[in-house]
Amino acid sequence: MGLFSKSDKAKVNGKFDSFKRGNFTSEDTATVLDNTDDILNKGSNGPLAKFFDDIKTMCAMVKAWARKDYKEVPVKTIGMVILVLGYVFFPQDIIPDYIPGLGLVDDATMVALCLAAVKSDIEDFKIWAKAHA
Repeated sequence: MGLFSKSDKAKVNGKFDSFKRGNFTSEDTATVLDNTDDILNKGSNGPLAKFFDDIKTMCAMVKAWARKDYKEVPVKTIGMVILVLGYVFFPQDIIPDYIPGLGLVDDATMVALCLAAVKSDIEDFKIWAKAHA
C-alpha cells in the first residue's frame, strides 16, 4: 500500500502546490496560530533545530500579521510562511514524521526553501519587531 493513502497524497500534493503559489486560507492561518507551541516544540528537534530561531521568527511574523500589527509583509511571503509552518505542524507530509531519522528531513527542507525565498522579508520583520518591542 505505501506510506500514504490516496487522500493523504492528494492533500500533501495540494498543500505543496499551494506553498509554491503562496496561496493560503484562513484555516491555514488558524492552524499556525492555534498550534504555535507545537510547531516550536517540533522545530527545536532534529534537522529542524538549526532553523529554530527562524521558525520562531516566522511564528512571530504570522501572529503580528494576523493581529494587523505588521502589514508590510507581501501576501505571497506570509502565505509561504503560513503554509510551511502548517507543513511542519502536520505529521502527514512527504516523509511522515514518525519515521526515525528521516521524519523531519522533509520539514527542514521545506523550511530551508521558504527561508531562501523570503529571506529579505524575514530580515525586514526582525527590524520591525525590534523597533516595536
